[in-house]
Amino acid sequence: MKSNNWYLAMIVSIFIAVLAFVFGTNLFNYESTHQARQVGIFIGLWAPTFGALGIRAQLLESSKPQIYDN
Repeated sequence: MKSNNWYLAMIVSIFIAVLAFVFGTNLFNYESTHQARQVGIFIGLWAPTFGALGIRAQLLESSKPQIYDN
């Protein structure tokens, strides 16, 4: 996967985490606000992982030799 896709996944996971944290009982039908907050925090912890994978992909993309067609 390209680095841009990993960064997009990071942003989407933050957005979904905020939705689950704030509106989890209404949007996702969780039983309690405590459960919604726990799910929001869990999803929010994915963002650093996706960011690290994006950095790794970006480093791999920059280290590949470029082939130019003339």
